[in-house]
Amino acid sequence: MQPFSINLNEMTDKGGRYKRLVITLSAIYLVTSAIAIWLLYKSNNLNIWLFVGLTVYFLFFIYFGFVGYNAKMYINMDDFAFEYQFGFFTKVPEKIIWETITKVKLSFTHITFAKRTGKKKVVEIGWLPYTKVKEIKNKVHCFCTEKGIQVEIAEYHTEEIEVEKN
Repeated sequence: MQPFSINLNEMTDKGGRYKRLVITLSAIYLVTSAIAIWLLYKSNNLNIWLFVGLTVYFLFFIYFGFVGYNAKMYINMDDFAFEYQFGFFTKVPEKIIWETITKVKLSFTHITFAKRTGKKKVVEIGWLPYTKVKEIKNKVHCFCTEKGIQVEIAEYHTEEIEVEKN
């Protein structure tokens, strides 16, 4: 089967205008923070230093925004393994080798891989756009049927509604 790769970084599509906006806002914030700290230092009022703590807290938000912007998030599938990487702090991608899988369950917000050892590995994909979730599930289903792995698909509980005909 043809290898499949999907890039989950939506931020890379925003381009240079978004980057310039973030850099400009960060620079403005840093300059105003430096001026505020200088003014607080000159006033010798220790009660106002609380605002300095809030400033540092906000700078951490900017840092995590930058880290999240540069984080690599993707899903790769080939004949050997299902590989994915999500999140801020995971530097090493997760790999699920097809030969160790006995069953795959495709749910609405996640994919569960049952291994031969009895352990299950759950991949949460509910945070992705619906089109990408659908594409990922279709490709996983294709790879599993080709490799002879049992696939279970979750279905909605539907109730039949009888329509009265007049």
